[in-house]
Amino acid sequence: MTDRKRALASVSASLGRRDLIWAGLRADDIEAISDLDHVAGGFSIVGGHDRGGAVPSLADYEDMSGVRPDLDSWDIEDHLDAPASHEFREAILRRLSSDTALLPYRPSSFLSSLLFARRDRCLDLGMFGPHQALFEHKPWVETHVALMGLPHVKWDYVADEEQFVALRMLREGPIVLRVSRSSGGAGLVRVEEPEGVTTNWPHRPEAFIGVSRFLEAATPVNIGATVWHNGVTMHRPSVQLIGISGCTSRPFGYCGNDFGAVAELEERIIGSIEESVTALGKWLRGFNYRGTFGVDFLVHNGCALFTEVNPRFQGSTHASSQLSSEAGESCLFLDHVAAVLGHDAPKVRPLRELVRETPAFAHLVVHSTSAPAYIDGMRLGQLFRRHPLTCRVDVSAKPRVRTETGGVVARVTARDRMTDDGFDLLPSWSAIVNQWLRVACG
Repeated sequence: MTDRKRALASVSASLGRRDLIWAGLRADDIEAISDLDHVAGGFSIVGGHDRGGAVPSLADYEDMSGVRPDLDSWDIEDHLDAPASHEFREAILRRLSSDTALLPYRPSSFLSSLLFARRDRCLDLGMFGPHQALFEHKPWVETHVALMGLPHVKWDYVADEEQFVALRMLREGPIVLRVSRSSGGAGLVRVEEPEGVTTNWPHRPEAFIGVSRFLEAATPVNIGATVWHNGVTMHRPSVQLIGISGCTSRPFGYCGNDFGAVAELEERIIGSIEESVTALGKWLRGFNYRGTFGVDFLVHNGCALFTEVNPRFQGSTHASSQLSSEAGESCLFLDHVAAVLGHDAPKVRPLRELVRETPAFAHLVVHSTSAPAYIDGMRLGQLFRRHPLTCRVDVSAKPRVRTETGGVVARVTARDRMTDDGFDLLPSWSAIVNQWLRVACG
Protein backbone atom coordinates (compact mmCIF):
# COMPACT_ATOMS: atom_id res chain seq x y z
CA MET A 1 0.00 0.00 0.00
CA THR A 2 1.41 3.42 -0.93
CA ASP A 3 1.80 6.23 1.60
CA ARG A 4 -1.21 7.96 0.05
CA LYS A 5 -3.38 4.86 0.26
CA ARG A 6 -2.43 4.45 3.92
CA ALA A 7 -3.22 8.11 4.60
CA LEU A 8 -6.58 7.87 2.84
CA ALA A 9 -7.52 4.72 4.75
CA SER A 10 -6.49 6.19 8.09
CA VAL A 11 -8.39 9.45 7.60
CA SER A 12 -11.42 7.58 6.26
CA ALA A 13 -11.54 5.36 9.33
CA SER A 14 -11.46 8.37 11.67
CA LEU A 15 -14.16 10.26 9.77
CA GLY A 16 -16.47 7.28 9.95
CA ARG A 17 -19.84 8.13 8.39
CA ARG A 18 -19.25 11.88 8.23
CA ASP A 19 -19.28 13.84 4.99
CA LEU A 20 -16.26 16.10 4.59
CA ILE A 21 -17.23 19.62 3.47
CA TRP A 22 -14.75 22.19 2.13
CA ALA A 23 -15.01 25.89 2.98
CA GLY A 24 -12.40 27.83 1.04
CA LEU A 25 -11.51 30.73 -1.17
CA ARG A 26 -11.41 28.65 -4.38
CA ALA A 27 -13.66 25.69 -5.15
CA ASP A 28 -10.98 23.99 -7.24
CA ASP A 29 -8.46 23.66 -4.40
CA ILE A 30 -10.24 20.71 -2.80
CA GLU A 31 -9.97 18.69 -6.03
CA ALA A 32 -6.58 17.60 -4.66
CA ILE A 33 -8.30 15.13 -2.31
CA SER A 34 -11.22 14.11 -4.50
CA ASP A 35 -9.93 10.53 -4.04
CA LEU A 36 -11.08 10.67 -0.40
CA ASP A 37 -14.58 9.18 -0.56
CA HIS A 38 -15.83 11.37 2.30
CA VAL A 39 -15.39 14.61 0.32
CA ALA A 40 -19.00 15.57 -0.43
CA GLY A 41 -18.80 19.15 -1.67
CA GLY A 42 -17.47 22.61 -1.10
CA PHE A 43 -18.45 26.18 -0.29
CA SER A 44 -16.25 28.77 -1.96
CA ILE A 45 -15.83 32.48 -2.51
CA VAL A 46 -14.90 32.03 -6.20
CA GLY A 47 -14.79 29.31 -8.81
CA GLY A 48 -17.75 27.14 -7.90
CA HIS A 49 -20.89 25.74 -9.51
CA ASP A 50 -20.21 25.50 -13.24
CA ARG A 51 -16.57 24.44 -13.21
CA GLY A 52 -17.31 20.75 -13.82
CA GLY A 53 -14.96 19.46 -11.11
CA ALA A 54 -14.89 16.11 -9.35
CA VAL A 55 -16.13 17.66 -6.07
CA PRO A 56 -19.67 19.15 -6.16
CA SER A 57 -19.96 22.90 -5.60
CA LEU A 58 -22.52 23.56 -2.88
CA ALA A 59 -22.56 27.37 -2.98
CA ASP A 60 -20.37 30.05 -4.49
CA TYR A 61 -20.28 33.54 -2.96
CA GLU A 62 -19.44 35.32 -6.20
CA ASP A 63 -22.57 33.89 -7.84
CA MET A 64 -24.66 35.20 -4.96
CA SER A 65 -23.08 38.67 -4.95
CA GLY A 66 -22.40 39.04 -8.69
CA VAL A 67 -18.83 40.15 -7.90
CA ARG A 68 -15.47 38.35 -7.96
CA PRO A 69 -13.41 40.13 -5.28
CA ASP A 70 -9.69 40.58 -4.81
CA LEU A 71 -9.11 37.63 -2.46
CA ASP A 72 -5.98 39.22 -0.99
CA SER A 73 -7.88 42.20 0.42
CA TRP A 74 -11.51 41.02 0.74
CA ASP A 75 -12.82 39.27 3.83
CA ILE A 76 -16.39 38.09 4.38
CA GLU A 77 -16.18 39.32 7.97
CA ASP A 78 -16.14 42.86 6.62
CA HIS A 79 -19.43 42.19 4.78
CA LEU A 80 -21.54 40.23 7.26
CA ASP A 81 -24.61 42.37 6.67
CA ALA A 82 -24.57 41.91 2.89
CA PRO A 83 -27.49 39.87 1.47
CA ALA A 84 -25.04 37.47 -0.18
CA SER A 85 -23.35 36.82 3.20
CA HIS A 86 -26.68 35.92 4.79
CA GLU A 87 -27.51 33.60 1.89
CA PHE A 88 -24.05 32.01 2.05
CA ARG A 89 -24.28 31.52 5.82
CA GLU A 90 -27.71 29.89 5.57
CA ALA A 91 -26.51 27.51 2.84
CA ILE A 92 -23.61 26.35 5.02
CA LEU A 93 -25.86 25.91 8.06
CA ARG A 94 -28.25 23.74 6.05
CA ARG A 95 -25.50 21.46 4.74
CA LEU A 96 -23.94 21.03 8.19
CA SER A 97 -27.23 19.79 9.63
CA SER A 98 -26.18 16.14 9.25
CA ASP A 99 -23.05 14.26 10.35
CA THR A 100 -20.28 16.26 8.73
CA ALA A 101 -16.73 17.55 9.14
CA LEU A 102 -15.86 21.06 7.95
CA LEU A 103 -12.40 21.63 6.44
CA PRO A 104 -11.62 25.37 6.21
CA TYR A 105 -8.99 26.96 3.97
CA ARG A 106 -8.52 29.50 6.73
CA PRO A 107 -10.28 29.49 10.11
CA SER A 108 -12.36 32.58 10.84
CA SER A 109 -14.86 33.99 13.30
CA PHE A 110 -17.48 33.64 10.54
CA LEU A 111 -16.96 29.88 10.32
CA SER A 112 -16.48 29.42 14.06
CA SER A 113 -19.91 30.92 14.72
CA LEU A 114 -21.46 28.42 12.33
CA LEU A 115 -19.56 25.51 13.87
CA PHE A 116 -20.70 26.35 17.40
CA ALA A 117 -24.27 26.30 16.12
CA ARG A 118 -23.64 22.84 14.65
CA ARG A 119 -21.22 21.40 17.20
CA ASP A 120 -23.55 18.47 17.98
CA ARG A 121 -23.28 17.15 14.42
CA CYS A 122 -20.31 18.81 12.69
CA LEU A 123 -16.63 18.16 13.43
CA ASP A 124 -14.37 21.22 13.16
CA LEU A 125 -11.21 20.38 11.20
CA GLY A 126 -9.75 23.83 11.75
CA MET A 127 -9.09 26.09 14.71
CA PHE A 128 -11.18 28.57 16.64
CA GLY A 129 -11.03 31.70 14.47
CA PRO A 130 -9.70 34.19 17.06
CA HIS A 131 -7.06 31.64 18.16
CA GLN A 132 -5.80 31.29 14.59
CA ALA A 133 -5.82 35.06 14.12
CA LEU A 134 -3.09 35.35 16.74
CA PHE A 135 -0.59 33.79 14.31
CA GLU A 136 -1.54 36.22 11.54
CA HIS A 137 -0.14 39.19 13.47
CA LYS A 138 3.26 39.48 11.84
CA PRO A 139 5.09 41.57 14.49
CA TRP A 140 4.02 39.19 17.26
CA VAL A 141 5.26 36.18 15.30
CA GLU A 142 8.50 37.91 14.25
CA THR A 143 9.28 38.83 17.85
CA HIS A 144 9.15 35.14 18.78
CA VAL A 145 11.15 34.13 15.70
CA ALA A 146 13.90 36.54 16.75
CA LEU A 147 13.87 35.11 20.29
CA MET A 148 14.33 31.61 18.79
CA GLY A 149 17.44 32.86 16.99
CA LEU A 150 16.20 31.90 13.53
CA PRO A 151 17.57 33.82 10.52
CA HIS A 152 14.94 36.41 9.61
CA VAL A 153 14.27 39.66 7.82
CA LYS A 154 14.74 42.44 10.34
CA TRP A 155 11.75 44.74 10.80
CA ASP A 156 11.59 47.92 12.84
CA TYR A 157 8.15 48.76 14.24
CA VAL A 158 7.59 52.46 13.83
CA ALA A 159 4.80 54.52 15.42
CA ASP A 160 2.76 56.78 13.18
CA GLU A 161 4.13 59.76 15.10
CA GLU A 162 7.75 58.77 14.40
CA GLN A 163 7.99 58.55 10.62
CA PHE A 164 11.41 60.17 10.87
CA VAL A 165 12.76 56.69 11.78
CA ALA A 166 11.72 55.41 8.33
CA LEU A 167 13.18 58.51 6.68
CA ARG A 168 16.48 57.85 8.43
CA MET A 169 16.50 54.24 7.19
CA LEU A 170 15.76 55.47 3.67
CA ARG A 171 19.13 57.24 3.55
CA GLU A 172 20.80 53.84 3.15
CA GLY A 173 18.58 52.69 0.28
CA PRO A 174 15.00 51.65 -0.57
CA ILE A 175 12.78 50.47 2.27
CA VAL A 176 9.57 48.43 2.57
CA LEU A 177 6.53 49.52 4.56
CA ARG A 178 4.17 46.80 5.78
CA VAL A 179 0.99 46.56 7.84
CA SER A 180 0.74 43.98 10.63
CA ARG A 181 -1.88 41.80 8.93
CA SER A 182 -1.80 41.23 5.19
CA SER A 183 -2.00 38.51 2.56
CA GLY A 184 -0.76 37.91 -0.96
CA GLY A 185 1.39 41.02 -1.10
CA ALA A 186 -1.38 43.42 -0.07
CA GLY A 187 -0.25 45.95 2.51
CA LEU A 188 3.38 46.06 1.36
CA VAL A 189 4.96 48.91 -0.55
CA ARG A 190 8.51 49.74 -1.62
CA VAL A 191 9.63 53.33 -1.00
CA GLU A 192 12.63 54.95 -2.67
CA GLU A 193 12.11 58.68 -2.10
CA PRO A 194 11.39 60.65 1.14
CA GLU A 195 8.00 61.89 -0.09
CA GLY A 196 6.96 58.26 -0.58
CA VAL A 197 7.05 57.65 3.16
CA THR A 198 4.25 60.11 3.84
CA THR A 199 2.12 59.25 0.81
CA ASN A 200 2.38 55.48 1.35
CA TRP A 201 2.19 55.39 5.14
CA PRO A 202 -0.78 53.03 5.86
CA HIS A 203 -2.56 54.59 8.83
CA ARG A 204 -4.25 51.82 10.81
CA PRO A 205 -5.94 51.71 14.25
CA GLU A 206 -2.88 50.17 15.95
CA ALA A 207 -0.87 53.24 14.80
CA PHE A 208 2.41 51.57 13.86
CA ILE A 209 3.81 49.70 10.87
CA GLY A 210 6.77 47.49 10.05
CA VAL A 211 9.72 48.99 8.17
CA SER A 212 12.63 47.04 6.69
CA ARG A 213 15.38 47.61 4.19
CA PHE A 214 14.59 46.32 0.71
CA LEU A 215 16.75 43.27 -0.04
CA GLU A 216 18.02 43.35 -3.61
CA ALA A 217 18.41 40.12 -5.60
CA ALA A 218 16.58 37.97 -3.04
CA THR A 219 14.76 34.79 -4.11
CA PRO A 220 11.30 34.25 -2.54
CA VAL A 221 10.77 30.67 -1.37
CA ASN A 222 7.61 29.11 0.08
CA ILE A 223 6.97 25.80 1.78
CA GLY A 224 3.96 23.98 3.23
CA ALA A 225 4.22 21.95 6.45
CA THR A 226 2.03 20.35 9.11
CA VAL A 227 2.10 20.41 12.91
CA TRP A 228 1.22 17.06 14.51
CA HIS A 229 0.97 16.26 18.20
CA ASN A 230 4.31 14.44 17.92
CA GLY A 231 6.14 15.95 14.97
CA VAL A 232 6.43 18.36 12.08
CA THR A 233 6.30 17.25 8.43
CA MET A 234 7.08 19.15 5.25
CA HIS A 235 6.27 18.98 1.56
CA ARG A 236 8.11 20.27 -1.48
CA PRO A 237 9.25 23.90 -1.35
CA SER A 238 8.83 26.26 -4.31
CA VAL A 239 10.13 29.53 -5.65
CA GLN A 240 7.27 31.97 -5.23
CA LEU A 241 6.16 34.13 -8.15
CA ILE A 242 5.94 37.72 -6.93
CA GLY A 243 4.87 40.94 -8.66
CA ILE A 244 4.84 39.44 -12.17
CA SER A 245 4.20 42.13 -14.76
CA GLY A 246 0.78 41.70 -16.37
CA CYS A 247 -0.38 39.29 -13.64
CA THR A 248 -0.80 41.73 -10.75
CA SER A 249 -0.77 45.44 -10.11
CA ARG A 250 0.88 44.98 -6.71
CA PRO A 251 4.70 45.22 -6.58
CA PHE A 252 4.77 42.25 -4.17
CA GLY A 253 1.57 40.58 -5.37
CA TYR A 254 1.37 36.79 -5.20
CA CYS A 255 1.24 35.14 -8.67
CA GLY A 256 2.02 31.45 -8.13
CA ASN A 257 4.79 28.96 -7.41
CA ASP A 258 7.53 27.15 -9.32
CA PHE A 259 8.46 23.87 -7.65
CA GLY A 260 11.12 22.86 -10.17
CA ALA A 261 13.03 26.14 -9.71
CA VAL A 262 14.02 25.16 -6.15
CA ALA A 263 16.54 22.72 -7.66
CA GLU A 264 18.79 25.74 -8.22
CA LEU A 265 19.17 26.33 -4.47
CA GLU A 266 22.17 24.93 -2.63
CA GLU A 267 21.59 21.93 -0.37
CA ARG A 268 22.71 23.89 2.67
CA ILE A 269 19.96 26.45 1.95
CA ILE A 270 17.41 23.63 1.77
CA GLY A 271 18.79 22.32 5.05
CA SER A 272 18.47 25.74 6.69
CA ILE A 273 14.83 26.01 5.54
CA GLU A 274 14.14 22.56 6.96
CA GLU A 275 15.63 23.52 10.33
CA SER A 276 13.68 26.77 10.52
CA VAL A 277 10.36 25.16 9.56
CA THR A 278 10.85 22.40 12.13
CA ALA A 279 11.55 24.97 14.84
CA LEU A 280 8.54 27.05 13.80
CA GLY A 281 6.29 24.00 13.82
CA LYS A 282 7.37 23.10 17.35
CA TRP A 283 6.79 26.70 18.42
CA LEU A 284 3.29 26.66 16.91
CA ARG A 285 2.53 23.40 18.70
CA GLY A 286 3.48 25.10 21.97
CA PHE A 287 0.54 27.44 21.38
CA ASN A 288 -1.81 24.49 20.66
CA TYR A 289 -1.64 24.90 16.88
CA ARG A 290 -2.42 21.73 14.94
CA GLY A 291 -2.59 21.23 11.20
CA THR A 292 -1.05 22.65 8.06
CA PHE A 293 0.78 25.97 7.83
CA GLY A 294 3.12 27.69 5.40
CA VAL A 295 6.33 29.66 5.67
CA ASP A 296 7.82 32.27 3.35
CA PHE A 297 11.55 32.92 3.11
CA LEU A 298 13.81 35.27 1.20
CA VAL A 299 17.09 33.68 0.15
CA HIS A 300 19.54 36.56 0.28
CA ASN A 301 23.34 36.49 0.25
CA GLY A 302 23.34 32.73 0.78
CA CYS A 303 20.96 32.76 3.76
CA ALA A 304 17.31 31.70 4.00
CA LEU A 305 15.62 34.51 5.94
CA PHE A 306 12.19 33.94 7.51
CA THR A 307 9.63 36.48 6.29
CA GLU A 308 6.27 35.20 7.51
CA VAL A 309 4.21 32.25 8.66
CA ASN A 310 0.85 31.51 7.04
CA PRO A 311 -1.31 29.72 9.66
CA ARG A 312 -3.61 28.12 7.07
CA PHE A 313 -3.57 26.47 3.67
CA GLN A 314 -1.88 28.58 1.00
CA GLY A 315 -2.13 29.52 -2.65
CA SER A 316 0.58 26.92 -3.25
CA THR A 317 -1.31 24.09 -1.54
CA HIS A 318 -3.29 22.86 -4.54
CA ALA A 319 -0.20 22.50 -6.74
CA SER A 320 1.87 20.98 -3.94
CA SER A 321 -0.90 18.47 -3.28
CA GLN A 322 -1.16 17.54 -6.96
CA LEU A 323 2.56 16.79 -6.97
CA SER A 324 2.21 14.65 -3.86
CA SER A 325 -0.80 12.79 -5.22
CA GLU A 326 0.96 11.98 -8.48
CA ALA A 327 3.93 10.64 -6.49
CA GLY A 328 1.64 8.37 -4.43
CA GLU A 329 2.26 10.40 -1.27
CA SER A 330 0.04 11.95 1.33
CA CYS A 331 -0.48 15.68 0.75
CA LEU A 332 -0.93 18.82 2.81
CA PHE A 333 -4.72 18.42 2.88
CA LEU A 334 -4.61 14.81 4.09
CA ASP A 335 -1.83 15.59 6.56
CA HIS A 336 -3.87 18.45 7.99
CA VAL A 337 -6.98 16.34 8.53
CA ALA A 338 -4.95 13.51 10.07
CA ALA A 339 -3.07 15.87 12.39
CA VAL A 340 -6.25 17.60 13.58
CA LEU A 341 -7.82 14.18 14.20
CA GLY A 342 -4.87 13.34 16.48
CA HIS A 343 -3.02 10.82 14.30
CA ASP A 344 0.70 10.23 14.75
CA ALA A 345 3.07 12.01 12.40
CA PRO A 346 4.46 9.82 9.60
CA LYS A 347 8.17 9.27 9.12
CA VAL A 348 9.98 12.31 7.77
CA ARG A 349 12.19 12.25 4.68
CA PRO A 350 15.01 14.79 4.38
CA LEU A 351 13.82 17.84 2.47
CA ARG A 352 16.80 17.65 0.12
CA GLU A 353 15.54 14.25 -1.10
CA LEU A 354 12.12 15.69 -1.93
CA VAL A 355 13.75 18.56 -3.81
CA ARG A 356 15.93 16.18 -5.85
CA GLU A 357 12.84 14.18 -6.86
CA THR A 358 10.68 17.18 -7.77
CA PRO A 359 9.93 17.44 -11.49
CA ALA A 360 9.46 20.63 -13.47
CA PHE A 361 6.08 21.82 -12.19
CA ALA A 362 4.58 25.25 -11.60
CA HIS A 363 1.38 27.24 -11.50
CA LEU A 364 0.65 30.86 -12.39
CA VAL A 365 -2.19 33.04 -11.10
CA VAL A 366 -3.25 35.90 -13.37
CA HIS A 367 -5.11 38.75 -11.66
CA SER A 368 -7.10 41.50 -13.30
CA THR A 369 -5.00 44.66 -13.45
CA SER A 370 -7.76 46.80 -15.00
CA ALA A 371 -10.81 48.56 -13.60
CA PRO A 372 -13.70 46.31 -12.48
CA ALA A 373 -15.15 44.60 -15.54
CA TYR A 374 -17.00 41.53 -16.81
CA ILE A 375 -14.16 39.22 -17.89
CA ASP A 376 -14.35 35.83 -19.56
CA GLY A 377 -11.46 33.94 -18.01
CA MET A 378 -12.00 31.05 -20.42
CA ARG A 379 -10.46 33.19 -23.16
CA LEU A 380 -7.23 33.35 -21.17
CA GLY A 381 -7.56 29.62 -20.53
CA GLN A 382 -7.70 28.97 -24.27
CA LEU A 383 -4.41 30.80 -24.72
CA PHE A 384 -2.77 28.80 -21.93
CA ARG A 385 -4.03 25.47 -23.31
CA ARG A 386 -2.13 26.07 -26.53
CA HIS A 387 1.08 25.62 -24.56
CA PRO A 388 2.03 21.92 -24.82
CA LEU A 389 3.04 21.68 -21.13
CA THR A 390 -0.19 23.07 -19.66
CA CYS A 391 -1.98 20.40 -17.63
CA ARG A 392 -4.78 22.34 -15.95
CA VAL A 393 -6.56 25.69 -16.10
CA ASP A 394 -9.03 26.56 -13.33
CA VAL A 395 -10.54 29.36 -11.20
CA SER A 396 -11.51 31.11 -14.45
CA ALA A 397 -13.42 34.39 -14.16
CA LYS A 398 -17.07 34.14 -15.16
CA PRO A 399 -18.35 36.59 -17.80
CA ARG A 400 -21.64 37.11 -15.92
CA VAL A 401 -19.78 38.13 -12.72
CA ARG A 402 -17.96 41.46 -12.37
CA THR A 403 -14.27 40.89 -11.62
CA GLU A 404 -12.81 43.52 -9.32
CA THR A 405 -9.29 44.89 -9.76
CA GLY A 406 -7.02 42.19 -8.32
CA GLY A 407 -9.59 39.43 -8.81
CA VAL A 408 -8.30 36.19 -10.34
CA VAL A 409 -8.79 35.85 -14.09
CA ALA A 410 -7.45 32.29 -14.25
CA ARG A 411 -4.87 29.92 -12.76
CA VAL A 412 -2.74 27.66 -14.95
CA THR A 413 -0.77 24.61 -13.82
CA ALA A 414 2.02 23.27 -16.04
CA ARG A 415 4.69 20.60 -16.16
CA ASP A 416 7.33 23.19 -16.84
CA ARG A 417 9.58 25.77 -15.26
CA MET A 418 8.05 29.26 -15.29
CA THR A 419 10.73 31.40 -13.65
CA ASP A 420 14.39 31.64 -12.72
CA ASP A 421 14.17 34.24 -9.97
CA GLY A 422 10.51 34.50 -8.91
CA PHE A 423 10.03 38.01 -10.33
CA ASP A 424 9.95 37.37 -14.08
CA LEU A 425 8.36 34.70 -16.25
CA LEU A 426 10.34 32.63 -18.71
CA PRO A 427 9.70 33.70 -22.34
CA SER A 428 7.10 31.11 -23.42
CA TRP A 429 4.84 31.95 -20.46
CA SER A 430 5.46 35.67 -20.57
CA ALA A 431 4.39 35.66 -24.23
CA ILE A 432 0.99 34.18 -23.30
CA VAL A 433 0.40 36.79 -20.60
CA ASN A 434 1.34 39.57 -23.03
CA GLN A 435 -0.99 38.12 -25.65
CA TRP A 436 -3.80 38.05 -23.10
CA LEU A 437 -3.19 41.68 -22.21
CA ARG A 438 -3.54 42.62 -25.88
CA VAL A 439 -6.78 40.63 -26.08
CA ALA A 440 -8.13 42.07 -22.83
CA CYS A 441 -7.38 45.62 -23.92
CA GLY A 442 -9.35 45.08 -27.11
